[in-house]
Order: sequence, then structure tokens, then C-alpha cells
Amino acid sequence: MDIQHKIIGKHIYHVEGVGSTNTELLTNAQRYEHGDVLCARRQHAGRGRYQRNWESQDGGLYMSILLKNIVKAESILPFIVLSALAVVRSLQSFVPQDIAIKWPNDVYVNKRKICGILAESNIRDTEIRTVIGIGVNINNSVVDLKQLRNPAIALKDIVGHKVELSDILSTIIDYLDVFYRDFSAGNFSIYLPELNSLLYAKNQALDLNISGKVKRVTPLAFTEDARLRCLEDGKETDIFLGEF
Repeated sequence: MDIQHKIIGKHIYHVEGVGSTNTELLTNAQRYEHGDVLCARRQHAGRGRYQRNWESQDGGLYMSILLKNIVKAESILPFIVLSALAVVRSLQSFVPQDIAIKWPNDVYVNKRKICGILAESNIRDTEIRTVIGIGVNINNSVVDLKQLRNPAIALKDIVGHKVELSDILSTIIDYLDVFYRDFSAGNFSIYLPELNSLLYAKNQALDLNISGKVKRVTPLAFTEDARLRCLEDGKETDIFLGEF
């Protein structure tokens, strides 16, 4: 698509270093337009959910997307899930199998985390703004990251060589633009079959941290509003992410 007609990625900004791409876009949203993307070679204060530190070494892909005039912060959850799908599709030519989306915001390869996604929102003059931060382990080293809660993996370790970051960035943004248009048109459900085929630990018990509380659940499917349908204490229930 002609870049002038893009919604996501019409403007892409690159910086060598920044505290956090999410923080930069949220704090200085007036400098940016809806759909703008900020990419950093490294982050000095990258973070994941619950303010956990996100290691942001050279070689990784660190980007955030700014969305303005959001009706409700929670309404953006389907697009967060589609952001994970954009990463999956962008990596599938390198990793055709054993790639999965762990609800609500992680991408795993061979049960090792390769991507984390963090959505954050604020209100300024009654306007709700949301940023979606995406961090993907591409050419960065994850071998020495001993403090991680979950084992990590980088794309270069899977394919055996370094990969061009700009190509993956471009592909992710192209998918994000298409997915955002479908999300805005209310067409999230067309992606449910694909998403459910990619659901991490489907029909297997695992621990999920929901709003700071760990729950033992068995994931079953994504719902039409991007909740997680699962079994909890033997009962089927839908879990909603309502923390950003």
C-alpha cells in the first residue's frame, strides 16, 4: 500500500536510544499523529507488564504505535491480539512451526518467549490515547538473561544467522496497518480461526498472571472480543484484560 494511504506507519521515527518508546509516545503525543510508529535501537528503561524490566539490548526490535481518540481503553484489546498476530506472520517464514500466541500479549517459539507486547493508555484533555509497544528478540543475545520469568529465545538463534531488522519491521507494520483497518471495521472475528490455531498451551493447564493475581487455567479459545475462554476450577469462563 502507498505509504500516504497508511494508517499505521505513515510516519516511522527511528532513534538510537530512548528510555521507553511507549513513554515517549504517550508523554509527547501532541508531537505525533495517530498511527505513528517509533523505533529505538535500544531502550534504557524498557518494561513489560506490571512494570517488569524489559531487556533492550542492541539487535532487538523495539517499537511502539500511537493510537489517538480511543473510545474506551479496553476496546483496543482485539487490536493488541492482532498485533501479536502481526509478529507471528512476520516470523513464520523463519519459524514455520511451534510458534504461538500466549494470551494476551506474548509470542512464543518452542515454548520460549520471543516477543512481548505492552499496551498503555492515558487521558489528556478527555482524549484517551493508547500506545502498543512491541519488543521482539531478533539479533540480540538472550543467553545471559538469567532473571527472566520465562525462558527466552532470539530469532538469530533459531535460524543460525543474523536477520535484517528493517525487513521484519516493515513486514510487521504492513500487517498492523491491514489488521487495524479490519479491527476498526469490526472484523476482528475473521481472524479467530487463525488465532485459535496459534493459542499457546491450548487445552493444557498453565498459570496466568491476571491483574497481579496468578490463576491456574486451561486456555480454550480467543473470544470475539479478544477475551480468553478457559477452564478455571472446572468451569468455563472468559478472562478479560482490564489493566491498561
